[in-house]
Amino acid sequence: MVLERREQEILNLLLKNELMTISQIAEALHLSNKTISQSLKNIDHYFEGSSVSLIRKPKVGISLMGNLEEIKKQMRSSVKQTIPTSKEERVQYLCFEILKKSGYFTRQDLQETLYIGKTTLEKDMMKVSEIFSLFHVTIEWIPGKGSFLNLMEQEKRKLAVDLIYYFWGQNWQVVKTEHSFVHTIDGIPDFASDVVNLDLLKQIDEIVQRYLSNRQQKLSDMSYHSLLLHLLIAVERIKEGKFIEKAPIEKEFVLTQDIHLLVRELEQSFAIDLPLSEIQFIQIHLSLDEQTTIRPVKDAMNDDLIRKSIKETITAYDEAALIGLVAHIKAVIERIRYGLPVVNPFLLDVKQSFPISFEEAIQLKQQLEKVFTLVIPEDEVAYLAVHIQAFKEREKEENTYKTKVLLVCSSGKGTSQLLAARLRRTFPKIDISRILSIQELANTKVTEDLVLSTVNLTMKNQPIVYVSPVLSLADQQKINRFLKEHEATAVRTKEFSQLIHSELIFLEQSLPTVKAVIRFIGEQLSLKGYAKKAIIQSAIERETLSFTSFGKFATPHGSPEQVLKSAIVFVRLKEEIKWGNEKVKYIFFICIKDETPEELELVYDNLLEIIDNGDRGYLAKGNKKQLLSYLKEGS
Repeated sequence: MVLERREQEILNLLLKNELMTISQIAEALHLSNKTISQSLKNIDHYFEGSSVSLIRKPKVGISLMGNLEEIKKQMRSSVKQTIPTSKEERVQYLCFEILKKSGYFTRQDLQETLYIGKTTLEKDMMKVSEIFSLFHVTIEWIPGKGSFLNLMEQEKRKLAVDLIYYFWGQNWQVVKTEHSFVHTIDGIPDFASDVVNLDLLKQIDEIVQRYLSNRQQKLSDMSYHSLLLHLLIAVERIKEGKFIEKAPIEKEFVLTQDIHLLVRELEQSFAIDLPLSEIQFIQIHLSLDEQTTIRPVKDAMNDDLIRKSIKETITAYDEAALIGLVAHIKAVIERIRYGLPVVNPFLLDVKQSFPISFEEAIQLKQQLEKVFTLVIPEDEVAYLAVHIQAFKEREKEENTYKTKVLLVCSSGKGTSQLLAARLRRTFPKIDISRILSIQELANTKVTEDLVLSTVNLTMKNQPIVYVSPVLSLADQQKINRFLKEHEATAVRTKEFSQLIHSELIFLEQSLPTVKAVIRFIGEQLSLKGYAKKAIIQSAIERETLSFTSFGKFATPHGSPEQVLKSAIVFVRLKEEIKWGNEKVKYIFFICIKDETPEELELVYDNLLEIIDNGDRGYLAKGNKKQLLSYLKEGS
């Protein structure tokens, strides 16, 4: 017996929610109670004789009992889907299918593979091209021959890793076994199993963990996962006879003696021969992590240059955090120079949650690019913003007694320190007693009351709350539920309210492009005496550095030098427009002149609260009077 898609969806709901009624499941899936009841009978029959069962409590609800990993394993083995059906899955399939092509391909080939019509394929391919453009890859076409990707082997591997992170980067799971922690990726569809071979990933995980343990080397979990994916793609490609070109190694780069131990075990386990270029590339991955002690400090990246760049762009820092940021920037520069991929799955969250720090990170990026003659991608900028935000929040920590908490963080020292600072600031009763990586957790006994983890972690008889590194509102609510506390109702501050004016609220505007929106707002600000007309061009130039959009919202802004008096402009568009990779309907234009850092933070706190509440209520349907009251007073 196999599970139907509907029954898989029911199980997924029960895995995410400890207890649900039939009516709640029916409402979530838009089905009748009768249909859900029949599906639950099928699920009962499917798990019959196993350690998994459905528990029904009259007038309470339905829950799953048994090992969660066993449930997921049985679900995966129940459905073997080689051809995707939904649009999301088709796009994923097309991305990897095109990447695997070694020569030309035609749209007709893809149509026949997916059993879809021309119109459907065209729409899917538009999304594929949009995703590829995020990684600066273009599908090229030659009349009479077809389409192709003009990529070298190293570029193909980088794109493969980028795509895995893009689609499933937040699905990393770490499960504690008797002797170690197993790293895997949840939610990989069957049609992608030849690209993300989970059995092969498990073997590589075991080999690398042994190597690092014997060498007593520590990697951040982010770097460790990057290494695993590199080796996963490399082993598969080498089996196909595809090797990377000579790595861009500098003259003084010398292979460490024990790298050959790792190489030998990889070669023996997978029956492959690793050439020097592949071995060098593996060592680069191992040596670039900021927690390792073997990475050489290169003269071109001396501390003074980096410190000077930081001090010229960052408004607040302390020596302890400065040392960490300098080390992080060294790793960033080396990653870029060696072409190693870094994907930040929390990019949009960072841009939304830490707008002031992200702006300072943009300025730091520009300064570093001038000094070191390179281009720093947006994903790296977001990690810089996390470090900068940690500077700001470290000063606000409170030293009161708190519930004992163990923090497990997967993204390095800067991210873990930031998350710890935000937790201490947000939850007065929390005491972060320790901050560990997964590898450190494997060798310690957990005595804390609660584990907060940025990795989807499973531990027997241990309360765990899974949170993102930026501690979103949803994360805070999960922690609040655990601590049985109530969240205070927020109100607008004076610093924010005084920037809101009736004459700067514009509703149902028909503006087709980002530039049209910015020009309209800039002209209104100039006409009403809030800014010089040059603010238009400065705001457009700012968008070229990094789009200010997230979800249905955008927060464009120009140079303070062009501002005459501070204000915030609100625009509600008649129709959504494409803004970067988002579809935007609501715009808050930040027109700030000379507010202090403390005032700026209060302004953005209020703005983020409005955005976190989403596009509903007055924001979506209110008239100008209602919106003025809502924006100024919160009601």
